[in-house]
Amino acid sequence: MATIDEVFADTGNKESHSTDVPSLVSDKNIADALLPAINLDFPGNIVVDTEPRFDIKVNRAKVKQFFMGLVENTPYNMVVHPKVSGRITLDLKNVTVPEVMDVVRSIYGYDFEYTKIGYQVFPNTLSTRVFNVNYLDVKRKGKSQMRVSSGQVTESPNVGRGGSGGRRIGGSSGSASSNSNTRNRSLVSGSEIETSSESTFWTELQQTIDVLLGDKKGRSAVVSPQSGIVVVRGMPSELRIVEKFLRKTQDVIQRQVIIEAKIVEVELSDAFQAGINWSALKTTANSRYQLNQVGGGSIFGGSGVGSTAGNSGDLNPDALSQVTGSTTEALGGIFSLALNIGKDFSAFVELLQTQGDVQVLSSPKISTINNQKAVIKVGQDEFFITDVQSNTNIATGTSSTTSNVELTPFFSGVALDVIPQISDNNDIILHIHPSVSKVVEKIKDIGLSSTTSLSVPLALSTIRESDSIIRAKNGQVVVIGGLMQDGMKNEDASVPFLSELPLIGGLFKHVRKVKVKSELVILLKPIVVENNDQWVDSIHSSEKRINSIYDR
Repeated sequence: MATIDEVFADTGNKESHSTDVPSLVSDKNIADALLPAINLDFPGNIVVDTEPRFDIKVNRAKVKQFFMGLVENTPYNMVVHPKVSGRITLDLKNVTVPEVMDVVRSIYGYDFEYTKIGYQVFPNTLSTRVFNVNYLDVKRKGKSQMRVSSGQVTESPNVGRGGSGGRRIGGSSGSASSNSNTRNRSLVSGSEIETSSESTFWTELQQTIDVLLGDKKGRSAVVSPQSGIVVVRGMPSELRIVEKFLRKTQDVIQRQVIIEAKIVEVELSDAFQAGINWSALKTTANSRYQLNQVGGGSIFGGSGVGSTAGNSGDLNPDALSQVTGSTTEALGGIFSLALNIGKDFSAFVELLQTQGDVQVLSSPKISTINNQKAVIKVGQDEFFITDVQSNTNIATGTSSTTSNVELTPFFSGVALDVIPQISDNNDIILHIHPSVSKVVEKIKDIGLSSTTSLSVPLALSTIRESDSIIRAKNGQVVVIGGLMQDGMKNEDASVPFLSELPLIGGLFKHVRKVKVKSELVILLKPIVVENNDQWVDSIHSSEKRINSIYDR
């Protein structure tokens, strides 16, 4: 077997005897086409370091001589303030001019500014800088409340203390009136969640800058909310800290999130009267999700299965796992669910139709900036009487009674308020308070006296709501479920054609009331707006929905 050297030698001999064959690349144009020039352009995300690097070592060098010698034989210019003085000692290897300037500023405190003409070095003394901050000059307050009460007890602290205890209904008689100084306190039996948020950005900004500057002599800060200008006076190192803080604050407060919601009511079929079987959806949807129960009863069916009441925890989108059937066969109470099902959750809504009739109550879409409350309401306000006061006046032997009523609006429809907080890695913490309410009128007779009564239309409100704080990744769908209720509906049975006959058509009709159970499912998908692509996708999605409405 021939060696490698023999093969190359034999190849060279063969090439030496082929001089009579015309060259196929003798033409320069053909050669350039066959051998194109190498493209040395680098991708945009690769930064090529073209700065000249060098070693520098000085020992107690004068400041002005150091800075002027630093830029010698370099493309940089240098201007040193006349009041700059001192000496510098350092030993650096393989560095550039900008890196040396940053090190000297950090260690010795000499401030500099790089402009289009070069470096300008300033002494380490008090100076003033002006910063721009873009934010609205507004003060916002938000509050959401959820109460589960079973009654109310009124306490009067003066009762049993020898004082004048009593209750005043609102009556007065001539010049004499009964007015007690008792203070009543209402005690509500039940549970209550109250969440409040207040945005006083400019006040907090002023306080934070004052803390950063400290109380040393000469330091000051002026904040102008109307112009969005912050004027700070301090040492160069302090001004750099304020600049870093303002830049980070500006980046955080301007982050924006789009929240797409879909509120769906599922009228459960006979096979799913215990609630939606999320384990069955798992095998159909081929998606991964994480379950978190907020409250409820216990799991039944199967041995060795314990209670899940109160076992709440954070939704961890980084470690989603499949939910077993024993966990979701009969889960009581409200729970949260995080799903990875792609960009659109309309397919998930279609999967819910396998367990009952699905009706989309509302599909709101709302956008808000970081840590700002956003509210959306779809419905109507109806006014009902909530308080009645009777005043009786006695004058010249005659009496007259007047009644004053107080009207309060009750909202009937769908409401959603959210507060997002966006982290650096685009994880989103949401405070979510969705509610679906229905208000009907109920007449109630209120006795004003032994002979007089007042028929008052009161509000009978049916509401399903939840108040929770969840965590999800950017674009991940969050499901809030377990909001179930029982209801009645009419089912019509009739004989075709005969039931439509006048007068006798009713003989061929049958209407019966059927008890139904429905579950409210709320789907939320937060999307962090990082560039215009998110807005374009949102606009296209809304355009498709509008076109589908007109095509019907």
